[in-house]
Amino acid sequence: MFVHLPKLLVLDQQLFFLKPMDKEILEMLEEFVTPNKVEVIDHVLAERTRHLTVVLEDIYHSQNASAVMRTCDCFGIQDLYITQNLHDYTVNPNVVRGASKWITQHLYDREESSSEKCFEDLRKKKYRIIGTTPSPKAASILELDINQPIAIVFGTEKEGLSEYAKNEVDELVRIPMYGFTESFNISVSAALILQELVSRLKKSTIKWHLSDQEKQDLKLEWYKRIVKRSDLHINNFLKEHS
Repeated sequence: MFVHLPKLLVLDQQLFFLKPMDKEILEMLEEFVTPNKVEVIDHVLAERTRHLTVVLEDIYHSQNASAVMRTCDCFGIQDLYITQNLHDYTVNPNVVRGASKWITQHLYDREESSSEKCFEDLRKKKYRIIGTTPSPKAASILELDINQPIAIVFGTEKEGLSEYAKNEVDELVRIPMYGFTESFNISVSAALILQELVSRLKKSTIKWHLSDQEKQDLKLEWYKRIVKRSDLHINNFLKEHS
């Protein structure tokens, strides 16, 4: 089973305990957020999706991992799944530029079965798992069916997808290329693929938006990160309403 990054884990635990009063707590915290910030958050949530998600399989260059996370935020992808088969996952704060505050990161323990556990969770959530490859034998990303929720898997910088991933994905896709170089950098690949899929998704009739409950949960999570001493405000609020 996956574990969230430590900071997210604490927030999720708080959300679990505060669920019966989350609307009231949300309204209380919103008093400490500027109207402009509230407007921006509402706009971002309106464009967020879980219909598409991204999986980083054992990525070990922090610059690449951070660039992909930043790309996910820019394209409205809410969830990023991260496996650690052989390498530890790290981010570069100078590259990620704060995107980690807004993206839900699902980090799997460093172990041989890290990808397997990730794939199991994705299938439970009804995702169709799509692997990326430079192989000309794979189908073009332009032809990918996006009606069902999709998880796009990117492999390591040198080897690409693991043998497990190659065998277990539902389909392999490639980005059309017309030069001598045989592959894109992983962060460039993620940007090109998400640009294509998000653009098609927004033009479709697919119900790709977050539910009202998901928006409220994320807004509460984000408010707790941006409001100074939010934990103190929440504790005082609970004491007053106990």
